[in-house]
Amino acid sequence: MTETKTFKARRTARTVMTTSLLSTAGLLSTTGAISTANAGSDSANSAAPIVSAAIISTNSNNNFADTLAKLQAAIDKRGFKTFAVIDHAKGAASVDADLRPTTLIIFGNPQGGTPLLQSAQTIGIDLPLKALIYEQADGSVIIAVSDIARITAAHGVTDKDPVKEKIAGALQAITQEAAN
Repeated sequence: MTETKTFKARRTARTVMTTSLLSTAGLLSTTGAISTANAGSDSANSAAPIVSAAIISTNSNNNFADTLAKLQAAIDKRGFKTFAVIDHAKGAASVDADLRPTTLIIFGNPQGGTPLLQSAQTIGIDLPLKALIYEQADGSVIIAVSDIARITAAHGVTDKDPVKEKIAGALQAITQEAAN
């Protein structure tokens, strides 16, 4: 099989696997569109994570500025390097557009990312890790992170469970610390 055919076969397998995961989770409609209708939660714990497609969202108990500061501190505390902080609202303002506070933090650690890249270099499109903090129209603040299990599954990484579990645990701890 040529390299191009191999790549196409892997891409098809990932698409089927992703579609299967979304369908099993009840997030894929009969038309194939990703649904977030089942992603909401009315639980008593407002910081409980909500999983939608490949994103885990957590409601913050803090305002935007405090959530952002606490998130950055939680990332630093765990030894991650912050590569970039992107203020989307500032970008919108630069073109005279309004946008509620929305900031993306790109961060990572080669100890976690490198083993995943060794298994599938394509995962480099989804790494380093990212956290998006945004304020909704009602003033509530959300922290959204990518679901590392779904990212690794999409890239066919099946041999790094301890690394995936460590990253997932760190992401959960970081978001919970920032949200409370």
